[in-house]
Amino acid sequence: MFKNFIKIAIRNITRNKAYSAINILGLTLGITCSSLLFLFVIDEQGYDKFHENADNIYRVVEIDSTGDETRYFGQTTPPVGPTMVEDYEEVKNYVRLFQFGGHINFEKEGTKYAERNYYFADSRLFEVFDFEWVMGDPSTALSEPNTTVIDEDWAVRLFGSPEKAMGQEMDAGERMGVNYVTGVIKPVPQNSHLQFKILVSLPTGMDFFPEYVNNWSTYGAYTYVQLDEQANFESLEEKVPDFIASHFDPEDNRNFYLQPLTDIHFNSKQVEFGTDQSKGEKAYIYIFIAVGIFMLLIACINYMNLATAKSLHRGKEIGMRKVSGALRHQLIIQFLSESVVMSLLSLALSVGLVDLLLPYFNNLTDKQFMFNTETFGGIFSLLFLITIIVGIISGLYPAFLMSKLKPANILKGSMSTGRGSVMLRKVLVITQFTLSIVMIIATIVASNQLSYIQNQSLGFDKDQLIIVDINSGQTRARAETMVTEFQNSPYIEKVSVSSRVPGEWKNLAQVYVKGENSNDSLRSNYMGFDERMLDVYNIELVAGENFSGNNTTDSLQVLVNESLVRSLDIKEPIGKLISIGGGDYKIAGVLKNFNFQSLHNEIAPLVVGYQYNAFQQIDYFSLKFDPEHAQEAVAHASSVHDQFDASTPIEYHFLDDQWALFYTNDRRASNVFAVGASITIFIACLGLFGLASFIIQKRTKEIGVRKVLGASLGDLFLLLSKTFVYQVCIAFLIATPLAWYFMNDWLDSFAYRFSLGVTEFLIAGVVALVIALASVSYRVFKAARVNPANTLKDE
Repeated sequence: MFKNFIKIAIRNITRNKAYSAINILGLTLGITCSSLLFLFVIDEQGYDKFHENADNIYRVVEIDSTGDETRYFGQTTPPVGPTMVEDYEEVKNYVRLFQFGGHINFEKEGTKYAERNYYFADSRLFEVFDFEWVMGDPSTALSEPNTTVIDEDWAVRLFGSPEKAMGQEMDAGERMGVNYVTGVIKPVPQNSHLQFKILVSLPTGMDFFPEYVNNWSTYGAYTYVQLDEQANFESLEEKVPDFIASHFDPEDNRNFYLQPLTDIHFNSKQVEFGTDQSKGEKAYIYIFIAVGIFMLLIACINYMNLATAKSLHRGKEIGMRKVSGALRHQLIIQFLSESVVMSLLSLALSVGLVDLLLPYFNNLTDKQFMFNTETFGGIFSLLFLITIIVGIISGLYPAFLMSKLKPANILKGSMSTGRGSVMLRKVLVITQFTLSIVMIIATIVASNQLSYIQNQSLGFDKDQLIIVDINSGQTRARAETMVTEFQNSPYIEKVSVSSRVPGEWKNLAQVYVKGENSNDSLRSNYMGFDERMLDVYNIELVAGENFSGNNTTDSLQVLVNESLVRSLDIKEPIGKLISIGGGDYKIAGVLKNFNFQSLHNEIAPLVVGYQYNAFQQIDYFSLKFDPEHAQEAVAHASSVHDQFDASTPIEYHFLDDQWALFYTNDRRASNVFAVGASITIFIACLGLFGLASFIIQKRTKEIGVRKVLGASLGDLFLLLSKTFVYQVCIAFLIATPLAWYFMNDWLDSFAYRFSLGVTEFLIAGVVALVIALASVSYRVFKAARVNPANTLKDE
């Protein structure tokens, strides 16, 4: 019996080619896009869950409440981890990671290498975290000084294979000396918040390390603790205030909380200076899920609309089956079989389409998914289940509708599915276009916000700037000479030196600042500038004077931004003394607030010290270049760097490219909105085209009569399309408040955003209406131009 149902289903699908093609294409697009989106969602939801003890691992997050608003930091003081293990039986283990400098440099056979994704790590790291090993012993690999663990990519690149890498030397220069490879691991999974290529043992190359790790006043340790499986996390949380009171100086006003490892990816937006390079957005996960469901829903609606419309043309078939003894449940199974078979055909086509589109999807989402059994094997059963559900949902109403038709009425030629089915088709079309209009509005709003960000004044010039890293002590010692050499080029206009730059991708230094008559400390960001920096970046000084270039006087002065002046409530700040790290500094000038961080953040307090200061050494050259000769400027910068620094390769980037990285997630959402809107509207229009075809076929004789009575082409077009226009207009009225609510909430994630007005909604409505009319106009004009003699000759 079942075999017969399938055979008839396939026969009906092949007999009605146009109808089947529209449905299969819509379902294929819906299943393909939702599959890719759900793959992304599953990957994001799986962040850090591959560790065996993931549910018992917590990150220590510092809390700073000294300023106008509370701030959170992913670093803490080094003794916290080991002391918690000693003080509390609930804490089973700990691990600390450190980064002393922007990257690690090493040399092999005369070739220089640099790697930013590295950490100095406790030997306990592999007791707490589970990374896949290729060679070596996890328990001893980082137990001795001058030992290092590298990933498989570096092992192959440097030594040819992991086996050949074991025991080999990696010369890290004067600071760290020669290190020996004691372990090789697989590349860290992309859904790990910890990303590294190289791990160096503690305390390799750090003479200051013993004093540093026991100092309760310092920062810089990325600390994770592992709780015992039977531990009560809530009771441990209650002990944190006592721990702080016992070990920290009360005047330091220190505080922290424990953040679950599995929460880090999605709940660290407020955490600064953490190890998480990519912060997840829970809102974007909901968006991806919603878009995937929208696409499946619209494809299902297509099938239901076309199937109910086509039921009028299958009347005799239904009547004959009923007369021949077919029971209603058999007819229902028959029609469900057709929809399920069509869905399975769509799934088969989707598999090939996913393979074809995966590289583009990876580019869109910044992932590295591979089309193989490991990646897709785990979700194929989910896709198969979704496909069956889509087939059943799509065919359920048409099956019940057609199976209830009475054979006596059908065979007498009196057949109607009733007002209910007509109304349902209208509701389904409205639903389709409601979802499509929401997607169009989301696309427009996201595009406008990104455009607003790109054109927003940052308070400085970020264009035409090459940032060259200072990676060695000998470069720092000869920085002024290098500035002169950099400027010996017609393609480089200005040069400055600083410890950090606006748009910083490394950690900004943090200092505690007190006003003259204040006992409260404010935690502030800190940068070191030379006297040329304000000119190179065109940063405005609203009061006072810039640095003079005299190290003796400038080292005792600072510049502060307006945000710090406001936070400390300093009246007439020029000449006032502020305490930074226990030393007194005179405020020489006040900088107009500029965005040295992403526009997702409000402008925080900032202290700018002279390039030679007690808090942070210089780390960058900033080169203002002629935009028409960028490559020549880079070539000159490279030659100067190699002349003065023979031990490290040049590392540079364009500052505007770095700023663009701040908005990767936002661009990703904008692109998903755009692609999703295009596909959802296309699927909706496929259904609208098919529905218009069936409706016009049903009204062929009516059109002929109206033409005989003098109706013009325009009159007929208006008559046949006005129903769809009404439905799109209703969809627009429903979609507008929904889109306003969700997009306004999304815009609130930006500290700086454009004002959402009526223009975006009107454009979306017009676009949807034009597309809807375009999708039915061909069928309408074709029907309106048919000679009525041909349609009425049988009457």
